[in-house]
Amino acid sequence: MIEALEATVARQIPIGISDFKKLRTGDYYYVDKSELITDVVHSGAEIILLPRPRRFGKTINLSMLRYFFDMTLADGATLFEGLQVARDAEVMTHCGAYPVVFLTFKDVKYSDYQSCHDVLARILAELFLDHEEVIVKAKPRGIEQTMVKTIMDGTAKTADLQGALALVTKLLHRATGKKAIVLIDEYDAPIHAGYRHVYYAEIIAFMRNLLSGAFKDNNHLEKGVVTGILRVAKESIFSGFNNPRVRTILDEEFSDRFGFTETEVARLLSDFNLQDRTAEVKRWYNGYRFGPHTIYNPWSIMQYTTDARFATAKAEPYWVNTSDNKLVHDLIVGKNAIQSEDLETLLAGGAVRKQVNTNIVLDSLKSKAVWSMLTFSGYLKAEEVLEGRFICDLAIPNLEVRTFFEETVRDWLDEQVGGNGLEPLLNALIGENMEALAHYFSEMVVGVLSFHDSAGKEPERVYHAFLLGILVNLRGQYRVTSNRESGFGRYDVCLIPVDPKGTGFVFEFKRVEKQTLQKTAKKALEQIITRNYATELLEAGVSTIRAIGVAIDGKRARIDSRRL
Repeated sequence: MIEALEATVARQIPIGISDFKKLRTGDYYYVDKSELITDVVHSGAEIILLPRPRRFGKTINLSMLRYFFDMTLADGATLFEGLQVARDAEVMTHCGAYPVVFLTFKDVKYSDYQSCHDVLARILAELFLDHEEVIVKAKPRGIEQTMVKTIMDGTAKTADLQGALALVTKLLHRATGKKAIVLIDEYDAPIHAGYRHVYYAEIIAFMRNLLSGAFKDNNHLEKGVVTGILRVAKESIFSGFNNPRVRTILDEEFSDRFGFTETEVARLLSDFNLQDRTAEVKRWYNGYRFGPHTIYNPWSIMQYTTDARFATAKAEPYWVNTSDNKLVHDLIVGKNAIQSEDLETLLAGGAVRKQVNTNIVLDSLKSKAVWSMLTFSGYLKAEEVLEGRFICDLAIPNLEVRTFFEETVRDWLDEQVGGNGLEPLLNALIGENMEALAHYFSEMVVGVLSFHDSAGKEPERVYHAFLLGILVNLRGQYRVTSNRESGFGRYDVCLIPVDPKGTGFVFEFKRVEKQTLQKTAKKALEQIITRNYATELLEAGVSTIRAIGVAIDGKRARIDSRRL
């Protein structure tokens, strides 16, 4: 639901505003997500964990919950006038009824553990100072008094800092007679920093003890809501939680409470007279699947709506450029990256069927965890989830994310091939200059194998680099398929022109074993012909076809080709 607007929309798009009160009292457009409050109130779970990709509305939603429940805000109810939640009289009885502990760790991203620890200590000190008046009413005594003092003045020991949430909820309950609601935003930001900068074990231990104090057997807790990007594995951090209700993007519950639905985006574009941009917006920013809903990236939608009021504005990759993507880059082309064949499928617009695990152990990112990371971080979408199992058909969600994949692959190719080495090779291919193609491909073989393996035992890297180069640089002109059945076998690569009048290409790659380079290349070419690998091209209406056999022997390569 979206709040009704005046006939002439004068409201600003709230770029970067994460405080719910500021958004509601200022001249800002607001997409109504207040039914999240209803969901939280009616949930039977004491603790709710809601992992979502970054910039999908987690912070503003937790700020909304804070302003709704907080008993210290006399005018809290007025912020919800006209919103969906205000229509539920029973839920509104909870408005302003609880002491609220609200923390956000979204900016705790430091390169060393000591800095991270110091900032967490400051955040906890500020929490106690914010509640100082109520804490005084609770009359802390003995060790409580010592802990309060040292936490506030920044001299607390680590063990006392880790007990801060348990202590503050206890004191708030004592002073008010009401159990506390604890809201924690981006709980895993320090953990990601720890993984990236090699202090993972230390930060996991700190966060486990801190959060356990709030959420394990805490008789002073009414309800807890936690957001982050990932559900870090139970054995790493959630062993102290009392059976949290975890609802990821694969679940139906809470699925439309973060991000914008298609209906919400259509209304927003209409309100700003941008209906003619609907197709462009859909191509660039939708494609996510949260439960049964198609979801748009809210950050990009707001940025786009702001820019699109200028006639010359064009769609841009707003979201992917808002953070350090080093970890995701490594998942795509790094040492433990996804398989090249899977990356080829994704870049070609296809889907890969993989197991997605909702529990992720960051310090042992292997194949299954890589797919989970990319999915829950928003870089892949689950097109289909097999019922009862976390087996998903995964694909790149939209053009914005595709640009990130392509740029990542381009950067990798620059390292493999050397600067602009791929462009002349592709030009030679499209121009059917086989002599030049053979020359550039031989250079590529030497460059890639020298970079990766001085013994030259990995010629398949050449094939993958070449294929990825085609996918990235010729998208729009050609459709690229690999390892597909055609005729009486499976070809290695098929390059199908979008315009059937263009030239199609079929490749077969072979490593030299007993025969010479020349004979191996000829054998690869003959295999294309005798097994009718050009069948798929002919079925696509392509009449001009070139078969290319490629032989690789260590750091040497040879090409043999023929028009069919």
